[in-house]
Amino acid sequence: MKIISLTLALLVSAALAQTAPAQPVPAPPAPVQAASAVTTLTLQQAFAALQQAPGWRSAALQYQSAQQNLDAARARAGLSLSAGADVTAVKAPVDSGSVGASVSVSAQAAINVLPWSSAQDSIRQATRALYRAGLDQRDAQNQLAVTAAQTYLSILQDQAALTLAQAQLGVAQRGLEVARAQQQSGTLTQENVLDKQAAQEQAQAALDSARSALDTAIRQLFNTLGLTAPDPGSVQFSGAAPVPAAPAPLDTITERALLGRSEVLKARSNLEDAQAALSSAQRDRNLPTVSVSAQFGQFASSSSTTTSSNGNTLSSSLNFKTGALSASASLPLSASSLPYSLALGLSGSVAILDPSGDATLHSAQTSVQSATLSLQSAIDSVKLDVQQKYAQAQNALSGLNAPRTSLQRAQIALASTQARLQAGLATALDVQQAQLAVQQAQNTLDTAVNNAYLASITLSSASSEFSPALIQLVPNALAPGSTVSASALPVSAVPLSTVSTDSLPGGQP
Repeated sequence: MKIISLTLALLVSAALAQTAPAQPVPAPPAPVQAASAVTTLTLQQAFAALQQAPGWRSAALQYQSAQQNLDAARARAGLSLSAGADVTAVKAPVDSGSVGASVSVSAQAAINVLPWSSAQDSIRQATRALYRAGLDQRDAQNQLAVTAAQTYLSILQDQAALTLAQAQLGVAQRGLEVARAQQQSGTLTQENVLDKQAAQEQAQAALDSARSALDTAIRQLFNTLGLTAPDPGSVQFSGAAPVPAAPAPLDTITERALLGRSEVLKARSNLEDAQAALSSAQRDRNLPTVSVSAQFGQFASSSSTTTSSNGNTLSSSLNFKTGALSASASLPLSASSLPYSLALGLSGSVAILDPSGDATLHSAQTSVQSATLSLQSAIDSVKLDVQQKYAQAQNALSGLNAPRTSLQRAQIALASTQARLQAGLATALDVQQAQLAVQQAQNTLDTAVNNAYLASITLSSASSEFSPALIQLVPNALAPGSTVSASALPVSAVPLSTVSTDSLPGGQP
C-alpha cells in the first residue's frame, strides 16, 4: 500500500511539473474564486444603498429636529399644572405676642385659549419651519440621488472609455509591429518607426489615464453612498442611458417649477412668517391690555382682590392680549372663620408712548417688504434657471444627430474596408483601424446620449418633479464597441416629469 501511494504521489508531481511547475496545488481554482467574487451593482441598488448614506440620514435628522421643535411648541401651548405649599409664622406684637403659624397648599393651572396668543403663534411658526425643513430634506436627498446617478453614468462612460483605450492601444501596437517589419524590409525609415512608437506610448498613457478615471469615479460613487470603496474589478456596473423624450413645453415646465421649487415655497413661507410677526407687533402696539379676574373664598377683606386670604380660595384670570387663562386654588390646613366672598375685577391699560413697540412694528413692516422682494427674486431666479436647463436639454437632444451620422459613416467605412480586404486591396491593419473608428464613433454617440439623459434629469430637478424611481437605465444596447444602428437607439418611455411635489418627506402642513 505504501508503494502504491508513493507511486501516485510521484505521478501527480510529474503532471504538475509539466503543466505548472511553479504553481502550488491550490493555485488552479484561484481564477474561479476571483470570478465568483465579482458582483454587479445596478443603479437602483445604488439608490437603495443611498438611503443609509450619512448625507441622506443627516437630512432626515434635520427634519426630525424640526418635528420635535413643533411638538415642543404644542406642549408649551397646552395645559400646565403646578403645586406648592406655604408656611407662615407670625408673632404680633413682637415683644409680647404669641407665635401663630399657618400652613396652606396651593395648585395653579394655565392654558392659552385665544388664537392670537404667543404660544399659538409659536405653533404656527414651528409648523412653517417644519414645512421648510421638509423642503430642505427633499432637496438634499434629491441632490444626493442626482449626484449618484451622474456618477454612475460617469462610471459607465469611463468603462467605455477604458475599452476604447484598450482597442486604441491594440491598434497602435499592431501599427508599430508593421512599421518595424517594414523597416527591416527597407521600406520605412527609422523616423516613421519612432512616430509609431510614440503613438503606441501615447495609447498606453491614455489607457492608464482611463483606468485611473474609472477608479476615481467608482470611489466617488461609493463615497456618495457612504460605503467603503471596493477592490478594483470586484464590482461591475451595467446599463446604458436611454435617449430621453422631448421635454414638455417651456411654459408648462415653468408653471410646475413655480408650484414646486423649494426656493419659491420657502420664500412664501418666510413671507408668512414676516406677516405673522407684523400682526403680532400690531396687536402688541395697538391693542389695550385688558384682563378680567374672579376670586371666590374666605378673604381677609371682602373689598380688595389683592388682600391675602387665610381661608379656602379659588381664583382665575384671563388676559385678552396674551390669550392666557390661569386659575389657582389655595387650601389652608387650619380652619378659618371668615365668610365666603366673591370678588370680580376688570383692568385695562393703553400704551400712549411706546418707543420699543413702535420700533418693533417698523422692523416687522420692513421684514414683510424684504420677504416680498425675496419671493419675487426667487420666482425670477426659478424662471431663469428653468429656461437655462430647458435650453440645455434641447441642445443636448439636437446634439445627437451628428454622432448618429458619424456612426453610420464609420459603419459604412468598415464594411467597405472589409470588402477591400477580401479583394486584396486592404490589410488586416486597415480593418482593425476601421473597427476602431466605429468604436470611437459609438463611444461618441454614447457620450452624447449620456449627456442628453443627464440634461433631462437636471431639467426634471429644476421643475421640482425629480424622483430617483424614474431614473431607469436600459440594457447595454449601447455597450462600447457595439455597432447598434443609431436609428434603433432606445427612447425613454417614461418621462422624468410625472412626480407631484405635494407630498414631502414626513408629510407637509
